[in-house]
Amino acid sequence: MRAAGRSRAAAEQGRGIPVRVAHVQAAGPDDIPEAARTATEILRVTRACGLPPGLHRLEDVLLEFHLSRPDPSSHKIAALLDPVADRPELLETLRTHLAHQQDRRATATALGLHPNTVDNRLAKIGDQTGIELASPRGAALVIAALLLRDTQDTTAGGPSTRP
Repeated sequence: MRAAGRSRAAAEQGRGIPVRVAHVQAAGPDDIPEAARTATEILRVTRACGLPPGLHRLEDVLLEFHLSRPDPSSHKIAALLDPVADRPELLETLRTHLAHQQDRRATATALGLHPNTVDNRLAKIGDQTGIELASPRGAALVIAALLLRDTQDTTAGGPSTRP
């Protein structure tokens, strides 16, 4: 059995305990530290994106991984969500909505809310941030902002905002 297959089998036998595993292949012994760093980042991104536990590879989160890399504009993108930063229920609604492919009913079910409450919260986020959440550009902006906010939280030594 290949290493990825063994990792997947091990993750699936977690006895009901959610297990999150990242698989990164190292070309040789000298590449192991970089592969380990990449695996750690993959796990951070999967948590930030609300992906379920399981086996994850870079290819599974390629765009999100790229968007979460800090650069000179990162603080401006992360700041797009500052107007709602003091409203954790709005940020959690946004994360859950994105994790459920922007399906309001699935979001409502996951949060134990009425779909109209989800709509109201998303409207508040849009009103307060000026981001059109239903547009592809708006969705990309909030994904990048959430990922970069998580990066700032973890690199600043603070706890990640994601479980």
